[in-house]
Amino acid sequence: MIHKNRQREQYTFANINLLGNCNADCYFCLGKDIKEELRGKNQLGTHFTQWNNFKEFLERCKYDNVSKLYLTGQTADGLQYKYLDEIVDTLQNDGFTVGVRTNGYLAQRKMDAIQKMKGGVGYSIHTLDPETNRIIMGRSDLPDWNDIIPQSGPNVRVSIVLNRHNIGEFDDLCKYISAFPNVRYIQVRRISTDTRIEELGEDIRLYEQFYEEFRAKHEPTGEFHLAQQFQLYGKEVDFWRTVETSINSLNYFTDGTCSDEYFIVEGYLKNRENVAATNNAPLTAKDI
Repeated sequence: MIHKNRQREQYTFANINLLGNCNADCYFCLGKDIKEELRGKNQLGTHFTQWNNFKEFLERCKYDNVSKLYLTGQTADGLQYKYLDEIVDTLQNDGFTVGVRTNGYLAQRKMDAIQKMKGGVGYSIHTLDPETNRIIMGRSDLPDWNDIIPQSGPNVRVSIVLNRHNIGEFDDLCKYISAFPNVRYIQVRRISTDTRIEELGEDIRLYEQFYEEFRAKHEPTGEFHLAQQFQLYGKEVDFWRTVETSINSLNYFTDGTCSDEYFIVEGYLKNRENVAATNNAPLTAKDI
């Protein structure tokens, strides 16, 4: 059901995957694929100068000419980090372009940091209905998108993880999002999983069924890293099957795990043993 494209392009960006206690509980969260392996790991309050192997990871990024860094999370949200302002300033002063991927719940409180991120912001908006949001994200309150998005600068991407609970809302959701001039494009993401096919397979099947029906009514306008592009309500809409695209990234996890694989779960499981223990020497860039 899920085909992984292992013919990846050159690295174009890197993720800083925050580990901690997320302020939402999305049932499809990729971090739940390795729930036990990530249990108890929390660096949200740890200064980034104390993160194992982080300096070496940045050296690897420079070695591979990767300048785009995105704060995201596997068991946390990109805006939850205690030292958010400082890490953005430090990395951008070091020549990197920093962006964030977030559910938006802390966006109003962290807007100053968002506005200075040269890499822009990616918001996840899966529904506008409180009850549907509770089912998908584990909480019924919604971020105030009408206030948040207009303040968020000229480089906003919105992701919709299309699933069994919001598939009927797709058109209205795209119409709503498209009304914001600073939203550059909408990414319609298919759920990804390495270990929970039985639980999430129905969502994946419905995504593909929806795509075929959508394509029958809309002419594709192009491709972006093998993702099919369309125009809807004046916005670019990309159907993003994460592991089937050709884009490539480096990945750093705040427990010190470094991976040169785009595939999050696979890369973490392969490389977690390389995390420097207290009695071990830290990794060098060539080891990553």
